[in-house]
Parts: sequence; C-alpha cells; structure tokens
Amino acid sequence: MMGLKTERCQIFKSVRKANQNVITRNSIYQCVLQSLGLAFVLPAFTVVAAEEPGPQRDAGSQYSMVLEEVVVTARRKFESLQDVPQTVNAVSADTFQDLNILNFEDMESVVPGISLESGSNGYTTSASMRGVNFTVESNVSPTVEFYLNDAPVESNHIFTQVFDVSQVEVLRGPQGTLRGRSAPSGAITVTTRDVNLNEFEGYLNGTATDQGASNYQGAINIPLIEGKAGLRLAAVLDENEVNQVNSLFNDADPDSDIKGFRATLGFEPLENLDGKLMFQRISKDLLSFTQFSGFNDATRLPHHDFGVIQAKDRQGLAATPSKIKNVNEATTLNLNWLVGGHVLSYVGSLSDYKTDSNAPSDEINYIYSSAGGSFPFLGSQAIQQDEWFQQLDISRKQDSHELRISLEEPYKDFIDYTFGVFYQSQDVVVDLDSNTILSADFSSFLAFANPNPDTGAYIWTNSIHRPNGAEEISAFANLTLYPAVDTEVSAGIRQIHSRSWSRTEAAGLLLNDLEQDSDELIWNLSLSHRFNDAFMSYLNVGTAFRPAPMDTLGINPLPNPDTNMEKLVGARENETSISYEAGLKLDFMGGRGRINAAYYYQSFENYLYYSPSTQYFGTNGVEAFRFTSNADAVVQGIDLDASFQILPNWVVSGVFSWSNSELKDPVPCNDGNLDGQPDFLPASLNASYQVAVCDTGASASSTPDWTATIRTEYVTGFNDTMEGYIRGMYSYYPENDNKHLRTQIDNYGLLNLFVGVRDIEGRWDIQLFAKNALDEQTVTTLEDLQYGAGGTLANYLGDSGYYSTQVNAQREIGVNVRYNFGVN
Repeated sequence: MMGLKTERCQIFKSVRKANQNVITRNSIYQCVLQSLGLAFVLPAFTVVAAEEPGPQRDAGSQYSMVLEEVVVTARRKFESLQDVPQTVNAVSADTFQDLNILNFEDMESVVPGISLESGSNGYTTSASMRGVNFTVESNVSPTVEFYLNDAPVESNHIFTQVFDVSQVEVLRGPQGTLRGRSAPSGAITVTTRDVNLNEFEGYLNGTATDQGASNYQGAINIPLIEGKAGLRLAAVLDENEVNQVNSLFNDADPDSDIKGFRATLGFEPLENLDGKLMFQRISKDLLSFTQFSGFNDATRLPHHDFGVIQAKDRQGLAATPSKIKNVNEATTLNLNWLVGGHVLSYVGSLSDYKTDSNAPSDEINYIYSSAGGSFPFLGSQAIQQDEWFQQLDISRKQDSHELRISLEEPYKDFIDYTFGVFYQSQDVVVDLDSNTILSADFSSFLAFANPNPDTGAYIWTNSIHRPNGAEEISAFANLTLYPAVDTEVSAGIRQIHSRSWSRTEAAGLLLNDLEQDSDELIWNLSLSHRFNDAFMSYLNVGTAFRPAPMDTLGINPLPNPDTNMEKLVGARENETSISYEAGLKLDFMGGRGRINAAYYYQSFENYLYYSPSTQYFGTNGVEAFRFTSNADAVVQGIDLDASFQILPNWVVSGVFSWSNSELKDPVPCNDGNLDGQPDFLPASLNASYQVAVCDTGASASSTPDWTATIRTEYVTGFNDTMEGYIRGMYSYYPENDNKHLRTQIDNYGLLNLFVGVRDIEGRWDIQLFAKNALDEQTVTTLEDLQYGAGGTLANYLGDSGYYSTQVNAQREIGVNVRYNFGVN
C-alpha cells in the first residue's frame, strides 16, 4: 500500500507521549519510513498520512485487525486525527489511486457534505460546505479557502487537474487564526508529493474509459546529492468529453484537453534546515455547449422544429460552442529552520492564472440568419448579426508570504505557542465585451432595430476594462496549554487589515474608481479532554469574516437606482460569523472500529448571498443578473464518519453529513405580483421596483440537506507476491429543494465498483472499474426561469421554452494500470 512515501521526510515526527495527550515534535528531519508503505511506525500503533479504509498489513505481511492511525496537519503539525479538536477529513494518494479520482470535484463522493463544482465554461468553480455556498462570480472572498502546499491559492489552481498529490485535507468550520486567510466554512489543503532525497523512484499511471476519456500521468524522483537534495518531476495528460453535451445546431463534439507539469526541488543542506520549492503549470483547452431541456413550438422560431428536448438527451442549442483556454502557473516555497528550541517557518507563493473565454450570447439560437446591416451608434457601429459573443479575458496574479515561529516541543509539557505574520496581494485585470441588443426597449427611436430571427439582431458592443486588486496583512498568535495530562486548552487570534480597489472603464471612459479598507479581529477557542486512550471529546468556538464587494460588474442599472437596487449595486456590509462545535472521537474494540461525530451551529451577520438569475429593469429594458447581497443566516449540522475492520482483509467505512441553513432577510428574487414569494412562470417584473426582493427563508446552500457515502474493500491473497481486491462505494443524495427556489431535484444514488490485482510490494496494480455502475440518470440542475425570460429576445420573439439543465455523468467503464519503479 502506498501511504506517505520515503520522499516525505517529515520535519516534525508527531507521536503521542505514553499516557499523555501531548503532541511532541522530536526526531527532527528523520525520513518517515524507507519504503512505499506506511508513513512511519511507532510502538503500539501505525501511522499513515490519511485515512485508508482498505485492509492493512502488519510488519509480518499479514492483514491487521487494527485500523490505521490517521495523521493530519490541520493544526500545522503532524498529529493523530483522533487528537484534533475539530472535524477533519483526510484523503491520501492511495485513495485517489484506489478510487480512480482524476478530477478534484469527484472528491465530494469520498467526503460527503461538500459540493465541488467546475462549470463547463472552464473558469467557474464553486465550493459549498457546512450549509453555505461560494461561487467565483460572486466577486467576494470564498467561504472555503484553498491551499496548495500550505499557501493560499485561487480555486482554479486546485480544480483544473489532480496529479502526484500526497494528501488532501478537508478542514470544516471557521479557519484563519492559524493558517492563511479567514474562511467561515472551512479550508481544503492540497499537498503535492515531496522529494525523496535518498532513493531513485517513480511511477507511470494510465486510465482509459469507454466514454472517450483518458488520463496519463507519471513522476520520477531523482536524488541529486544523497540525503541533501533531490528533484521530483511529474506530468499529466488528460482528455475527456466534458459534460457530453452536443448541439442540435453544430456538429462539434465537446472536448477538454489538459496538460500539466510540476517540478519539485527538495533540499536539506543542514540537519536543522530543510525546504521544498515547487513549480507547476497546467493548461486547459475546453470546447463545450450549455445543456438545455424543454420545448419551443417553432411558431416564431421555425428552425426549432425538432420537438421536445429531454434532459436525458444531453443536448445544447448554440450555433457555436464556447471556447475557453486556461493557463495556471503556481510556485510555492516552504522553509523550516530549527534554532534555539524554536522552529522558524516560511511559506511563500506566486501564482498566475489566465483565462481566454469566448462564449455565444445567444445560447439557444434565437437568431439563425442576418441581413448584415449596420448603423452608427454612440461613437461606434451597431451591427446586425446572427451570432454575437461574450469575450472575457481574466488575468489574476497573486503572491503570499507567511513567517511564523513555534516551539520545537511544548515547554515542560505544559505550554505550546505559534505566532507569525501573513501578507497577500492580488492583482486582477478583467476585459469584457459587453453586448447590448438594440430595440425599442432601449429607446423608442430604435424600433426599426427590433430583433428578427430571419434578419438578425443589431448588436452594440461596449468594451469594459476593469483592473482591480486586494492586499491583506495580518498578525496571528496561537497558544495551547496542557493543564492536565489528558486536557488541552487552545486559543488563537488573528488581526487582519485588508485593502481592496477597483477601477472600471467602458468605451475609454472612467465609470468608477473605488477603494475600501477593513480591519477585523477573528479568534477561536477550543477545549478537549481525553477520557482514556480510546475516547476524546471537545468543544470549540470560532469567528470568521469576509469583506464585502465594492461594486457590481456586468449589470446595467438605471441612472437612479431605487431602494432595492441600491442595496445590490452600492456598498454592502462585511460578513461576520461565529460558530460553535461539539464533538467526540472514539476508537473501540481494541482499534477495530472508529467513530467521529460533531454537531455545529453557526450564525452569520450580513452573509454575502449570491442569488439565482434575477430579472431587473436596466438601461436595456428587462435584463437578468445574479446579485450579491447581504442577509443574516443561521446554519446547523452534524458530521459523522465511522470505520470498522470486519475481518483482517475486509473493512467498511461510512460518512454522513447533515446541514440546515436559513436566510433571515429578504434577497433578490423574481416576484412580479409582489406577494413576497418567487414567481415561477410566467415571470415578470413589477414597475413599482427596479428589482424585487423576497423574504423566502430559503437555504444558503445549494446542496441537499444531507448526503451519505459507504465504502468497503475486500482483499485476498493469491500467492506470496500477488493479491486481488474488490472495492465498492455508494453515495446517496436525497431530494434537494435547496438548489432552486421552485424546482426540486430528485433523489439518486451512485455506485462505483473496482476490481483488480496488484503486487503485494506495490510494484504494479491493474484495475477495472465501473463508475455509476447502475447508470443512474438524474437531473441535478433545472433552472427555475426559462432561458432569456423577460429579456429583449423573449420580448420580441417569444418565450424560449428551454431551461438550463444538467444531468449527472453517465456510466463509465474503464481500466487503470499503474507501475511503480525504484521500489525496494
């Protein structure tokens, strides 16, 4: 089995002192275990990087009846998961390999209670955890922060592709007093594989499926100066058919091509100094169509004469696909210096993210031909077109630096502390071609330009240039006391000063030049007590904050916004929250079983809510937009995970997550009759307001109230060198009325099966798999409003009859082959 490998020479080896719940950090700079198996071995129990539900071998190559101990770095030190007073889920390199996880968002099946979505447009990513959502387009800081080698990065650096990863940890609840930036829901840390300074090794890994997907990746580890310096090179090539949606008006096939490269230099020039320098570049070329379902009777759109489109058809309607190219580059540096009984650590990063996106604005092909006319309009030309596109270019550069100092080990087994400073800056440039459909809605003088499916629509394109940036500096301190052998009290604070700015230019004119500063203090307290070696309970409370957006890009409000609109396009309030969590961690039957459970309650003030598509009165008549607004909210939930060793070669584990969130204030909605409830169809606006708001009490999350996953693995030996295995994972998603205001998503379950043979020493592995083995086909997204509802095209050409739709991935059958070389 592959856990933390020899290349992972841990800076601190964490052990539980005999009869004490004190994590020490001795054995400085010792390599963990010179093999491909266990991370390191301690008397009485085995420690690995992350939880592995599969059967494990003991030193005599027999299957063990004891679950492996799970080691995490949630508190920036190596310690047993069972000693960490918060909810943490760890996913190791083995899990990614065992379950053939190639895309980061597929990890949500392993860790229920999180939602990870990467949109078909190539740059939209979202994460939801503990009852609240985050989407990149909301123009606010994430509710879930992402870290690459302990440095904060923008989510696209994580979502694009997963390869040569050592460990992923999902930390639930408010984060920020000890690591990076404040986040109310949690953090996800990704650690790439370290360099083995002593041995030449590597692997080749290939996957191919019946759905046209292929993934090839590998790595090579080269010691440069034995025990002092080494180099690890890794690469990946991935191709797939994205959402498998084709268009009725275009013969192109959806396609995603990803190429990635990573180089890591590890070094330990002195016994008390080591470091890790990593650079990676990942590019993604994407061609895709948005999926729709519904019906148009073709009365006013005669080219829509193909009848009803069902969700299972996986059809789009655009005449031209969306084309996106993303390039991600990231560099991280980790340094650790042991001096004077303290450890001085530095974590730095530089990242660069670029997106070039060209997407059709008429996604259902209202207009199918053009007369090619034009006329001068506002200093440029309005051109009659049958296709027009939104061109979006984003360049995001970010750097971060953190310096912290901590005790080598607790002073007199009583006190431990960490303190430091953190700095991050971000510079973003957005260039957007904003297209306006000219018609009598814009001005009565433009009635001659009203759109027509035969002659086209007159399009006026206005280029928007928006440079913006943010800067954050903070100081933090964490103190841990051990007043008794089995008791731990911990407190942390972080004082944050943030500054953000933006400038918006359109057609060469300066529209706004904004700047804002924020000063916030966040803190956390925790108390844990170990009643015996098998049982620990804890309480913790923590706060978080997110700065509000300064403006709203992409909307065309009237010159004099009314009360409702002003709250959505003007200054909004910073978000603050406080969370309470109580939990227990229990090992039973001599280590054969394990149960971890937690209950939490979180209260948000001025939660930054990102609305569904909402109609409003703007300069171009009725338009639609997704607004970011303030609303108080409350969340409560339960996290539960359990594992049990049924037989020495058979283990089963399960994870359950339940959350319930509620918005306490009115939020933007489609409410034409002003009854305080969102309309379904026909949707309309009331002239009394430029935009409506509803006190819906809706969920702040788009995920189901609960999800659950069960996993199992059975292993049997064929001879002294080879064994076979069968794995199963079933994830269940109940009915979901949180994702849309008026549409309920049906319940469904996904079964993944894996069967294979492998070398006992870990040299090779051949696996056959079936993902979604029962070929469950369920609509996972069905927007409330018809495409274009209330907009200019619908006003003149009629309702489209189509709804934006998504369906879960089809059954996929494939084979995976892995070969590890340099294995002793």
